[in-house]
Amino acid sequence: MVFPILMIPGPTNLSDQVLRVMSDPMLGHTSPQFYEDYKEAQMLSAKLFGSEEDKTVLFSGSGTFGIEAGISTFLKDGDKVLSLVNGYFGDRFAKIAEIYGIKVKTVSFPDGMAADPDTLKRELQMEKYDAVSMTHIDTSTGVMNDIISLGNIAKEYGAYVFVDLVSSLGGSKFRFDDGPFDYAYSASQKCIAAPPGASLIAISDDLLKRSHDFKPKSYYFNLKMWLDVMKDPKIYLTTPTIPVIRALKVALKELFEEGLEARIRRHEEMGKLAWDFAISMGWKPVSNKPSSTVIAIDLALPISAAVKDYMLNKKNILIATGIGPNAGNIIRVGYMGNTSKQLLLNTLKGIEEAVIAVKSSKQLH
Repeated sequence: MVFPILMIPGPTNLSDQVLRVMSDPMLGHTSPQFYEDYKEAQMLSAKLFGSEEDKTVLFSGSGTFGIEAGISTFLKDGDKVLSLVNGYFGDRFAKIAEIYGIKVKTVSFPDGMAADPDTLKRELQMEKYDAVSMTHIDTSTGVMNDIISLGNIAKEYGAYVFVDLVSSLGGSKFRFDDGPFDYAYSASQKCIAAPPGASLIAISDDLLKRSHDFKPKSYYFNLKMWLDVMKDPKIYLTTPTIPVIRALKVALKELFEEGLEARIRRHEEMGKLAWDFAISMGWKPVSNKPSSTVIAIDLALPISAAVKDYMLNKKNILIATGIGPNAGNIIRVGYMGNTSKQLLLNTLKGIEEAVIAVKSSKQLH
């Protein structure tokens, strides 16, 4: 079987070292070796967040687990949340919060537009909210929010700040302890370049204090229990995804061997490369500014599925189509983790070839 090169907005291509550890014999979840692997992976996760180990959690699950864990542990029935939405994944927080009895108001911004700080300020002046949620980079649109400015405004009005870093942690500048953040969550399969299956979470002291007397609404998603496990992974709570956690440790070590600043700079350079290439071709990026991990491109014709098929069948490269309105016009290219600038350029040139071929076959102009 021939496996395609992944140029989608996650999961991403894995290094040989990460693949090798995934094929190791299974370890027991209480074994001394896995205990050390877990502790090292958690330490490196905290370092990646720019936070302390006693304020971070690493557990098995997807990025969505990070959303639900934060809501079920730190928000209570009747709390009011303002959710800033720039695309499909910004809206997910609101949908999950409503399940837990949270009163949610969503403020949606037009496709391609980052959340406007003045709009946020007006909303907070009109009504008191317990928390504000936002996405750093939404892979459905490629929009990258200024989470520092937005977070500072939210804090000014007494709201806790929840931020989705699923598509940005390790590929864009972020330091939890230096910013206006109370809860941040990410996942293993994007900029970190590990397999899917691990959630990474950072929590502020203020948010922990606020929830001191809260009764948890979930067993698995009770982050207070998980914080105890982080102190001593020998505590049995659930059986973790052992190969994924071990692979994450290797991927994080590779990240820091490259250097976090160097990796972020490489992602930013790829974002500019993709943006400039799209503009030079006359294509329309959905976002009005480049992002450091993904670009969504509106081809102005309903040919995205055909372009995706061409790339897979002719180039052995997998790209993504759009999500939501006008999905048929939109292709999405991810450049996360171990992706090189040359691989990204080859992908973009392949898309150029695919668009010409598809238009010709369908006699489109």
